[in-house]
Amino acid sequence: MSKTNIRINHLIKAVLFVAAVTFTSFVYATPGHDGDKTKAAQMEVSMAGATDGEILVDVKVSISDAKRLVLVIENERGDELFRKEIDKAGFHSRLRFLKENNIAEYTIKLKAGMRSVEQYKIATTSRVVEDVTISKL
Repeated sequence: MSKTNIRINHLIKAVLFVAAVTFTSFVYATPGHDGDKTKAAQMEVSMAGATDGEILVDVKVSISDAKRLVLVIENERGDELFRKEIDKAGFHSRLRFLKENNIAEYTIKLKAGMRSVEQYKIATTSRVVEDVTISKL
């Protein structure tokens, strides 16, 4: 009877060992980097104002490596409204661009070559506010 207990103990240990090896191989198999994604570039976009005819945004791009980046503003149809090449010193500016009729979305992209590194979406919505007042006479 003790040989049966020893065999069961060995079987349990073997199963636990196989499970541990399998689990650790999955944990260490996950990539520890983002591929060739540019990590040094960082873009911040904030709203600086808007009128009926134009949008004003504050854009700040910090670059710590020597990659050459391009800042592009496009409308939802893909038309390019603004383009600026950014060198290693970075970029900080308020950008003003015209709103177009029937265009509700604009995209600000930071590109390295043809691929986007970072991007922000600007969505415009128009609202009609109607106030109703009730007064006792």
